[in-house]
Amino acid sequence: MSMKILIFEDTSYKDLYPLNMLRGTYDIKCGAGSILERYEYILGNKFEITLHCRNILAAYLKEIHFKEINRITKDDYLLLSGKVIFDEKSLNHLISKKKKNAYYVSGNELVGAFIPKNNIGILKERVESTAVAGKMNLFDIELFEKNGFSKIDVSEHEGIKVIKYSWDIIGHLLNNGLDDIDHILNSKAGKRFKKVKHRDSFINEKAILVSDNVNIYPGVALDASGGKILVDENSVIEPFTFIKGPVYIGKNVTVKSGSKIYGPCVIGDHSKVAGEIAESIFHSYVNKQHDGFVGHSYVCPFVNLGADTVTSDLKNNYSKIKVGLLGIGIETGMQFLGSIIGDHSKTSINTMLNTGTITGIFANIFGGGFPAKILRSFSWNESGKKSVAYDLTKAVETAKIVMMRRGIEMSEEYAKLMGYYSKGS
Repeated sequence: MSMKILIFEDTSYKDLYPLNMLRGTYDIKCGAGSILERYEYILGNKFEITLHCRNILAAYLKEIHFKEINRITKDDYLLLSGKVIFDEKSLNHLISKKKKNAYYVSGNELVGAFIPKNNIGILKERVESTAVAGKMNLFDIELFEKNGFSKIDVSEHEGIKVIKYSWDIIGHLLNNGLDDIDHILNSKAGKRFKKVKHRDSFINEKAILVSDNVNIYPGVALDASGGKILVDENSVIEPFTFIKGPVYIGKNVTVKSGSKIYGPCVIGDHSKVAGEIAESIFHSYVNKQHDGFVGHSYVCPFVNLGADTVTSDLKNNYSKIKVGLLGIGIETGMQFLGSIIGDHSKTSINTMLNTGTITGIFANIFGGGFPAKILRSFSWNESGKKSVAYDLTKAVETAKIVMMRRGIEMSEEYAKLMGYYSKGS
């Protein structure tokens, strides 16, 4: 019996603002890799993995994933949510114990479903449609209830973590470290990592691994006593840097002299960083080349943090942090939370970001004092003044320059997404 895996998006995707505005929910990083990459590492080549997404994203995701998007063939399908982090045991258990015409929930969140090919019309209609009752082509529990699917609650499984809000990624990082590092090392891709050569400034050096063409300058201290440190190919760590694991340094990264990085932490591909970074995820192409503290934060691609930009990640009264999102206040349950910064956003020198700040994409932040804690997309935000709109034409021009500096030519589909979101979609 052939079976395909479909990684899907659901109707609550906006709760993950702004992390999935310019990417699929499963392309959010949950550690050293994305949620999709985690699925791929665990499943290996056992099943063909296909992708489903909002129609507005389909053309762009097809460009970057080189896969068919939103297409269904006459096969059995196991649906897995793009916002769920499985460990290996729980995912393999779900696959082995799957039941026909059943859907899986954790709390009130849809985790997955199994649809046999004799019932594939339900799946095809939803995935390949342009709109479904105002909910686009996305999945929800209602779809399976209406079609008589049986419900299986997996809430008690410890190895299943639903990422409902953007800050849940930071919570997962704090609770689980970089638990996907071992998935990488055990995969075919992991063969590129070798043990680092001995230095007196390396602690627990058997847990420090580097790929090809990595340049670690003299005077660098690496401490892997708390977790592995991986440095991927073509990356440079300049002198007088201290890194405490677990930490993943991606490909073509520059860690500038005097940096301090405290894990669990991810510095994604093509990023350039300096200053102090703690318990954060830099997705990729992040530019933080000066001093300043970033802690308990998620920073999206092509963000530029000006000199001495700092993020507060702890309230003065040590209370749990509340975040305003989509017009409502939400209790995060977290004592430590810095900033969630959307793609292409930029801060000026000496910018101070308050605890639990969330910025959309293409937000510009400048001026003395603290800006608002919720900053809309395509906006100019001067502290103490009303936010004003960022002209789309100028935003596209600047983004093209920024991307070209990293050797990336903006595609038409990417520009279309910018236009879509500039209208407040």
